[in-house]
Amino acid sequence: MINRFFLEGHKPKQSFEDENTLILETEEAFPTVEEAAAKAREYFGKEKDLGLMVIYTLDADGTKEGVRFIFKNDEGDLEESDLYW
Repeated sequence: MINRFFLEGHKPKQSFEDENTLILETEEAFPTVEEAAAKAREYFGKEKDLGLMVIYTLDADGTKEGVRFIFKNDEGDLEESDLYW
């Protein structure tokens, strides 16, 4: 099976109970995680409310499997980390 990578973007939580943070979900699939990460970084320049981009794949059942996330740190710089959930 060939992995394809997708993106979803979230705004920062306003409170601990804030569960509805999804503001962007792309339909475009990327062949590599690096290409998906490059596109995710572009979104940070376009979407001012964006605080987190998640790069994920879909398993055979259609369940999202997180691979990497990119977020703005306290200084406003982008950081990346591998992610598995």
